[in-house]
Amino acid sequence: MNNAIRDWNGGACTVPLFFILAQVLLAVSYSLGAKQFHKIYGGNMKMFRFRDAGLLCIAASVVLALLMLSVNSHASDVRKLWQSRDQFVALERPDSTPGSSTPSNDHPVEISSDRLTAILASVELQSPDNKAAERLFTKQSLEALVPEMMQGFRKATPGEDVTFAVIGLHSSLFGFAKSPKVTTGRAFYKGGQLNLIIGFAQQDFNEREDRRLSPFIPGNRQTAMAGEWTLLPQPGRNGFALIRKDWVAFSDEWRAFEVQTPVADKNIPAVQAAPVQQVKPQTPPPAGQSAPPAVQSGPDQPAVRYQDSRRPAERLTTLNELKEKGLISEEEYRSKRLEILNGL
Repeated sequence: MNNAIRDWNGGACTVPLFFILAQVLLAVSYSLGAKQFHKIYGGNMKMFRFRDAGLLCIAASVVLALLMLSVNSHASDVRKLWQSRDQFVALERPDSTPGSSTPSNDHPVEISSDRLTAILASVELQSPDNKAAERLFTKQSLEALVPEMMQGFRKATPGEDVTFAVIGLHSSLFGFAKSPKVTTGRAFYKGGQLNLIIGFAQQDFNEREDRRLSPFIPGNRQTAMAGEWTLLPQPGRNGFALIRKDWVAFSDEWRAFEVQTPVADKNIPAVQAAPVQQVKPQTPPPAGQSAPPAVQSGPDQPAVRYQDSRRPAERLTTLNELKEKGLISEEEYRSKRLEILNGL
């Protein structure tokens, strides 16, 4: 009961809501029972209150107990691995398609940091408000999300999906401003493919909303979420599939990029990004010699942290805006502020 749990609509629900429901049920039952008793026994309502009110309370308590048992069963289906305010990464039971049993994934699985970063960074979105293609995730969102999703894939069992909600600053007002928007999704690896199903795609975020009443819902296999947005295909890239407007899949053949040669070197064939290879241990250098600098590139090497080229004053301004909007905690604000000041 410590974590948010899914109700019959796929949202978050807590015990106080069931108490409210029980009270409403009791009031309705009492009213209907009183009317029926009045028809049978006439106007002697005192007899009804003492004789049947207790039975109605017992019936309402039984219904409440059944609902709470259902809640407890759903609570065991969700494991929160990371949570920062309303953002989270969790493991939960896969949703099954109609007429089929609960799917089994190829979990646990190891996905390198910058391959997962490259995959998520390549996902583009087209919405009614912006006809141009736009990256679904911001760089800052990926920095927070990727490490937690990697842990999720390592810890997930075949009967669990990795679900997430992440908040990023996206362009609004025709590019003149930025506003916080939330993106949610469900990810799983099966049959040599990393599947990503999006629930909310850059939906407006209001930190004052009660998540019990306005939960962040990840995507599901059964139906696409409402909305006129759509994920975009990746023409010319092998290993990519647009299964549904909200569902994309990346096979092991997918490569992060292709390096094209300059026009002047037409006789030299294009060099394609190298496939996944196992990293071999390096031989230590002879005594007295320093080791050459390590070269880290490509989607199969450790992720490289994004370098922010903005001036410190601009970065501090953005940091203050994130704090005022409640997107980062006080501890995160102080840590990042100290990091910026130390770089002066």
